[in-house]
Amino acid sequence: MAAFRILAWVLVAVAIALLGADGVSSLETGEPVMRSTEFVLSLIGIDGAALAENSPGGVSQAIGTIMSLPLWGVIGIVGVVMTLIFRPID
Repeated sequence: MAAFRILAWVLVAVAIALLGADGVSSLETGEPVMRSTEFVLSLIGIDGAALAENSPGGVSQAIGTIMSLPLWGVIGIVGVVMTLIFRPID
């Protein structure tokens, strides 16, 4: 359980770092910058569009929706849900 708690807080920290990176990029360019999950995955060599296209049926639509969301939101939601699930019980 402790390992999942640590992983959850790491995911929250990564989400905050990604949000900060979008904020800094927005300040630099003077217009809002929101990096999508697909864009960030393409930076590390994963083709998110091909992943969504090659998935079956409704899964394809779900993955396509996730790929269009900002990555900090996707990771942040997973991290917050994990912190709520794996919190210590008194």
